[in-house]
Amino acid sequence: MFAFLAAIFRWIGRMFRNAFAVLGTLVALVIVLLILDGIWTALTDKGIPPNTVLAIDARGGFDDAPTPTVFGARPMSFIDIIFALKKAGDDPRVKGLVLRVGSGGIAGAHAQELKEAIENFRAKGENRFVIAQAGNFAGPGIGQYYLATLADEIWLQRTSEMGAVGMLSTTVFLRGAFDKFSAKADMGQRYEYKNAANVYTQTDYTPAHREATTRLMQSIYDVLTGDIAGRRKIDVAAFKALIDNGPYLTQGALDAKLVDKVGFWDDVEDAAKDRAGTGAEIVGIGDYYEREGSPYDHPYANDGTIALIAAEGAIVDGGSSESAWDGKQMGGDTIAAAIRDAAEDDGVKAILLRVNSPGGSALASDVILDQIRKAQAKGKKVIVSMGPVAASGGYWIAMYADEIFAMPATITGSIGVLSGKLIVGDTYRLAGLNPAQIGIGTNANFQSEFTEWTPEQRVKFEAGLDQIYNGFTQSVAEGRKIPIETVREIAKGRVWSGLDALGLKLIDQFGSLDDAIQETIKIAGLDANKRINVRLYPQVSAWDTFWASLGGVATTAERLDALTHALDSETAKMLLHVLSDGDHIEDRQIRMPREDIAQ
Repeated sequence: MFAFLAAIFRWIGRMFRNAFAVLGTLVALVIVLLILDGIWTALTDKGIPPNTVLAIDARGGFDDAPTPTVFGARPMSFIDIIFALKKAGDDPRVKGLVLRVGSGGIAGAHAQELKEAIENFRAKGENRFVIAQAGNFAGPGIGQYYLATLADEIWLQRTSEMGAVGMLSTTVFLRGAFDKFSAKADMGQRYEYKNAANVYTQTDYTPAHREATTRLMQSIYDVLTGDIAGRRKIDVAAFKALIDNGPYLTQGALDAKLVDKVGFWDDVEDAAKDRAGTGAEIVGIGDYYEREGSPYDHPYANDGTIALIAAEGAIVDGGSSESAWDGKQMGGDTIAAAIRDAAEDDGVKAILLRVNSPGGSALASDVILDQIRKAQAKGKKVIVSMGPVAASGGYWIAMYADEIFAMPATITGSIGVLSGKLIVGDTYRLAGLNPAQIGIGTNANFQSEFTEWTPEQRVKFEAGLDQIYNGFTQSVAEGRKIPIETVREIAKGRVWSGLDALGLKLIDQFGSLDDAIQETIKIAGLDANKRINVRLYPQVSAWDTFWASLGGVATTAERLDALTHALDSETAKMLLHVLSDGDHIEDRQIRMPREDIAQ
């Protein structure tokens, strides 16, 4: 019987050996084909034209952080755009920029960061130009029009509309619907400005909700309109009057000097090529970035490395994820692990945390903050660059940073907490359903949506809110070096614009992502004029690096170095050992490396 089983296992072993042999052959074939394709591309590629005009399609805005993809080109993130513009700023072949704008919203802070990046791009080249074109400006927001005013000329499509008429926030309150269906949202908050739960508990804005939202919008509106008026050389009050008189049809926008010319996208492309010179071509910024790469991409030979950790999305327990329904979610475990990896890497001299988050789980936020504090304890400086929003948990993970950068339009603060549950027992009964429960333990139903809290349970619930709020405010006071009495006054769950946050000392200074990078380089004791590598975390495997090196701007030497690292990985060694000694595969216990199991 034993001999029979041994024969079966040997047969299975041979099948695995043959499968690995086929797999190895296929991998080798793919590598050879990719290398040959790279050689052919290098021999036939004409490169970036000597007179290039970059094109950015900003309609609909951008995700802040890069999104990994398995197949195909990934969409350009905002970080990619900023890096590409910085690279192009030092590229004499790039003569100008065309912006496609007008549809969809864009975060105010993103618009302001683009302004700085485009101004730097323009300043670094002689006679560089920027032209913007819009099919229309869909209202009521002015973010897309703000982007257009960064250009020397604004073109608007004929038979269109200039619909940028102000700023509007709409909140749909659900309390009335809940009442109709006998549902009740039982929520607790700290304090009156923590208004996210108001949509479930109220039928209209509370005074605090209205006050905070109005001030936030007014602050951002004043900043954006002031910048626009300056770019269009119009008095601020006069410009606001023009906006209040909108919307305008195309000719009306021309007459009001809100736009400069009428034309379609291809008309703008032709005009841009004429300005750029003989043989000029339009190159999408994604194509340019794929070829030229980041000015901070020096993984193989550099004079110092800083870690860039992109923390984007609602903060959740566990790992990061992304879906069409929930969007990007920032997993506390994922970001904490990235910070820990960067802190433990002796080659990383400082950490830059890029935050774009409305908040989420307090527990997950604290997991991230814990690793930031531990990184600092190891001597690593941590700088924070806030994107469009860093509120609630997004501010929690930033409050102990050595320096915090934000834009005037960045939504920040919301130092508070809320929690609760939706009670739907009577809702079920309206439909003829009768939820019945049996619990073991006095408080087994504590989180049940079918029972209200007892007085004793409510005391425990409120104590939990107090613990989080008191810990949050105390940490803000300690991390930001603000008296606790002041923190309690400016907290209460209120969101602030970056403009207000600077005056309240919730941030240290206005600055873009690149400003934060320069400060991180400086605080790390590195020379900004040297080859500084910005390493994005979480890091990819050696094989991922090799596959990535087959495209983009990697040199042959860099590709060979990447392949060497990949072949030297534990996974590759194990696979090659199995392939070379397959006759005895049935006698070996194969263990994947610890890091592969964790992933």
